[in-house]
Amino acid sequence: MAALSVYTRGDVLVAQFNREKHVNPLNRELERAIVETCQSAQEEPAVKAMVLTGGVHRSFCVGDDLNEASELKTLADIEEFIDRIIALFVAILSVTKPTVAGIDGYAIGAGLEMALCCDWRVGTPTTKALGWELKHGLACPIGAYLLERSLGRAAMSDIVFGCEIVPVGWAAEHKLFNEVADAKDVVERAISRAAVLGASPDVTYRQTKESVNRSLIAGLWELAPIAKNIHAEGFLNNSAQAHFSRVLRR
Repeated sequence: MAALSVYTRGDVLVAQFNREKHVNPLNRELERAIVETCQSAQEEPAVKAMVLTGGVHRSFCVGDDLNEASELKTLADIEEFIDRIIALFVAILSVTKPTVAGIDGYAIGAGLEMALCCDWRVGTPTTKALGWELKHGLACPIGAYLLERSLGRAAMSDIVFGCEIVPVGWAAEHKLFNEVADAKDVVERAISRAAVLGASPDVTYRQTKESVNRSLIAGLWELAPIAKNIHAEGFLNNSAQAHFSRVLRR
């Protein structure tokens, strides 16, 4: 089964995360497929907008696949991992056409960060957005950066340092979710919103988005060496590995 299911609805390209586990952990296969799909969406003239979603009654993305993350043993492994993750976020941010995230279930870690890279986010009453890395011995410099740039410092602090599920009302008030739909309607609502945004005049939307995202992308690459050092300390002192072991024993 392919990790990503891609189809079109009118001029909207829909990329649905399709891992065998309904929580949609982010593994290398899914990561590569998302990057390739973003590039295809950008290059295909018939595509006017893109939706990223985990599907109906499935999680958007629970974050990194811990089976793969637990294999990070050396500094070189960690540096390559950070480069890949940043490249994934940059691929989403580099789509100058409208991008919409349809989010239900869990959106944790890299899953939440992928949603933040989209222009618009549709949540549900059952969405569990969560930045829980710090309490599990995992670093969160990239997530903190994206949250601060997207929502502001105070909102970032609530999520990153609070390490608790974000209440849906709070998420809507602070524009983590731009709108909230019933869980059964989340994909359709995301597609509908993408179609509306995709009908905007092409040149002005693209140029505005490109100008807004340019500094965000540059900041991610500037953050890369710092993130590598922070993650290396966490992995090499075994705090991250201890969390992986606890979870994978379940």
